[in-house]
Amino acid sequence: MRLFLYILFFCTAFSVSAQSSDAKNRMLELLNQLLSTPKYECDITIKIDVKFINMKERTGKMMYHSPEKIDYKIKGFAFLPKNELTSSSTKLLSNDFVAIGLEDQPINNQPCAVIKVIPIDIESTIVAGQFWINNNNEVCKMTFVTKDKGSYTANLFYNNNPFKLPSKAIVTFDVKDQKLPALLTGDLEGYSSKDAFNEVSKGKIEINYFNYTIN
Repeated sequence: MRLFLYILFFCTAFSVSAQSSDAKNRMLELLNQLLSTPKYECDITIKIDVKFINMKERTGKMMYHSPEKIDYKIKGFAFLPKNELTSSSTKLLSNDFVAIGLEDQPINNQPCAVIKVIPIDIESTIVAGQFWINNNNEVCKMTFVTKDKGSYTANLFYNNNPFKLPSKAIVTFDVKDQKLPALLTGDLEGYSSKDAFNEVSKGKIEINYFNYTIN
């Protein structure tokens, strides 16, 4: 009986270790894919749905230089995402981390591997991330939990763009006391309501990407 329990424990531990190793290799493959993305430009439309912000859909251009350097030109609006999604992903995956493979889930009618990522560094501003990756190695969904700036979730959609670049991103986040998450910065004050509120509400940003030009 004792021998049976030992063998069962060994097999379970080996299975968990192998699963974690496979999950980490999958995330390192994704990191390499992100870092291999060349410089590009694309047109964008952006809609912000936040209770205390009053603004219409805007159009503009995005210039990608690297995960840490992304420029936006949006007509009549000084808004820009502070921590772009690629930057958050590469920041989390570029340092040592633990990856845990979870049960597969369908996203947008596609089967996806689900992997939770936890950084080893206790000083990391990102506490945890979770990625839903389809069979084409495209991230269909990801969530980030930050240390002191809340959490946000992004759903990504693809339309055969080069280098697995998305055609749409829908980002949702919690808003409390009229404070936006770390994802955002920019000239939002001019679009804010004068009526303060203290409740927690949901915010949403929808960005469409099109007319990609690879530099």
